[in-house]
Amino acid sequence: MADTNKKIKEPFLRIAEKGVVPRWYGWAVRGSALAISLLVCSIFIFFVAGASPIRAFKEMWAGTFGIPGNSLSMKIRCWDSAIYAAKLLCIAVALAPAFKMKFWNIGAEGQVIIGAMSSAFVLYYFSEDMPLPVLFIVMFTVCILAGAIWGIIPAVCKAFFDTNETLFTLMMNYVAMRIMDYFYNDWKGLNAGLPKLNESTKIGYLPEILGKGYFINIVVFILIAVGMYFYLSKTKHGYEISVVGESVNTARYAGINVKKVIIRTMAISGAICGLCGGLTIAGETHCITLTSALVNPITNGYGFTAIIVAWLAKFNTLVMIAISMLIVFLEKGMGQLGNVYPEFSTGSGNVLIGIVLFFIIGSEFFIRYRLIFRNKKKEASENA
Repeated sequence: MADTNKKIKEPFLRIAEKGVVPRWYGWAVRGSALAISLLVCSIFIFFVAGASPIRAFKEMWAGTFGIPGNSLSMKIRCWDSAIYAAKLLCIAVALAPAFKMKFWNIGAEGQVIIGAMSSAFVLYYFSEDMPLPVLFIVMFTVCILAGAIWGIIPAVCKAFFDTNETLFTLMMNYVAMRIMDYFYNDWKGLNAGLPKLNESTKIGYLPEILGKGYFINIVVFILIAVGMYFYLSKTKHGYEISVVGESVNTARYAGINVKKVIIRTMAISGAICGLCGGLTIAGETHCITLTSALVNPITNGYGFTAIIVAWLAKFNTLVMIAISMLIVFLEKGMGQLGNVYPEFSTGSGNVLIGIVLFFIIGSEFFIRYRLIFRNKKKEASENA
């Protein structure tokens, strides 16, 4: 007969949920993870390039914000970093409502591209046929609608046919890319490349403020982030998004039209991405490029990087402002290190970015869970 009193040996390590933790604790853990990651990066830089951590940080700062004391360098670098951080912020903000609803929208890249393509289409074919105010209204309306439609298509399929939104939105990226490639090749004709749209007349270009045409872009992107914060946290729609994200069955029981919320939320997400693309054309690049280029200036690959920003910020669009700046600081800073130290290649820069993101993302585990090790003394006393 089996010994029913035989004790089950406790595992050496167990993982248990912490439950609700104070907000300050979560940010303290993330801050500690960031500090540790920078320490590891400093060690890596020292062994690869032989540079001290302080020297490396100064070079990264100069690559992002300019050389201290050099007003021209600081002006150029700060403006350049600001527009990239603002664009990354805008796309991350667009993803926030969809992700909070647990609709994994991986299609921001395509939604931005299709919005940019729509604005470029209006500039190319109708810029001389409309008064400037009407042209701007049409251009931005079209890019918003195009982005919204690009978001609604996978949302409808998810709501009515339960398709996999991750794969669907990912594939929509490539459709948008091929559309842009088609028009690029068609518009350039026999030329080696496609020049800027309306380069001589500058019709459809946003007015320059403080000497920058993309100043309006930066302001609009920040306002969108603030507006989205209040939309998600203070409105009925934001509450419905949270409920659907927590439990679809609970949302249905509460009388929420889940299909309507999915479609509406993805329309908003796509519309913001489309607007980002339209503003990029009107205020920054004034041109489309082949999507097979190493770095496409329409998106800079931020359609995918924004996923990390949204996730790290826990869908808080105000926190995304700081995280977007951190990502741009890492990208620009690593580029500057590559310029200063020949030993420091692009691959090395990507390793450093990966280290920082690994530690920050990994810190989420220690915020949500705790490690419980086996108590040998307690186990010995119980077996005695």
